[in-house]
Amino acid sequence: MKKMGYLFFAFIFQICRCIPVQQRKVVLYNGHFRDLSGNLLAMKQEIMRHRDDVNFFYYGKRTSETGGAVWKMGRLLKFFFQLPYQMATAGQVFLNDNFLPLRYCRPSERTQMIQLWHGAGAFKRFGLSAEKDRKVREQVKRANRRITHLFVTSKQVIPFYSEAFAISYEKIFATGIPVTDLYCDKSKMEQGKNRFFQEYPELEEKKLLLVAPTFRDTPEENRLLLDQLALKRLEDVLGEEWVILLRMHPKYPIGGLEERERCRNLTGYPHVSDLYFASDMMLTDYSSTMVEYVLLNKPMIFYAYDLEKYNRGFYWDYEEGVPGPVAHNTGELLDCMEAVKMNLNGGERPGEREILTGEEKRERFRRMQYDYTDDASAERIWKVLEGRRKQCR
Repeated sequence: MKKMGYLFFAFIFQICRCIPVQQRKVVLYNGHFRDLSGNLLAMKQEIMRHRDDVNFFYYGKRTSETGGAVWKMGRLLKFFFQLPYQMATAGQVFLNDNFLPLRYCRPSERTQMIQLWHGAGAFKRFGLSAEKDRKVREQVKRANRRITHLFVTSKQVIPFYSEAFAISYEKIFATGIPVTDLYCDKSKMEQGKNRFFQEYPELEEKKLLLVAPTFRDTPEENRLLLDQLALKRLEDVLGEEWVILLRMHPKYPIGGLEERERCRNLTGYPHVSDLYFASDMMLTDYSSTMVEYVLLNKPMIFYAYDLEKYNRGFYWDYEEGVPGPVAHNTGELLDCMEAVKMNLNGGERPGEREILTGEEKRERFRRMQYDYTDDASAERIWKVLEGRRKQCR
């Protein structure tokens, strides 16, 4: 059924190829979330900074089942008729996920098909590095042949992105990605932090632990996740001055999550970067949030109680590679939390546990993931794309 949809999309796309490409038209397709956000929003803002004659077309993938039959029909018509027309006639198409209908499309040589992806760096295997289904692998490979540019955070991760997308090295550019520019702009970080505390003013005088675990494969594993985190015991170790901010994965069934004065459920908070800026420390497991959070040089603790079962493969050794100490059970987790808390509070590091501060691991991880730590990634991407467009004119 999906293949029929892809073929119909491509049929409309190829008909629209008869219409000349409009270099002032830019399509932004969010295949990961519904709203215009992240790399796509940052790139739109960068383009607008340089040009005021661009026409933008945005389409976001539906991430919920809300809406009636008329609403759903409208989205289908927009996807199968309006989107292929806009893509076929655009000078630039920006994506943040694999777009499988491209397998059957033949874009103009004057159209740049640009992959920004929705995550930073590389640590946990993704894309074709993790996909086992032969048919899906073939679909992704053929679709990604249409990609003209893929932008990543460092030269070190280029081999992993080449493998994950089946894209050759010469199409991959280590410019940095737009979303990380935010972490190097002090004024924007302060704005995000202030926005959070305006909504939660009672937390402004507290120290904040952001707990951000990733999703597990089965409902049973996800039910056990919160028990393993031992949030009440973490509260006891942290003390009255700390509050836990719980941020579950978007796929996690958040209904019924308990909340207390010192443990807040922030899964529905719309700006995850605000939580990064406001928090003092993060507790996670295998989540890719570590790649962005490391730019803030704040302590991180990694709780890998199910590492052997979860391990889908990492590009580097997990224990050595993560930017902070690793705990394997509740006892080790509480010990890590106590040690890092003491360090943050200006206390002495507990002798043999000195490594728990993770400063060296954070710096090593940051250098591996990023060639640039500035706010100019979007500008570098703009220059690459404009340079290529001028060569094709």
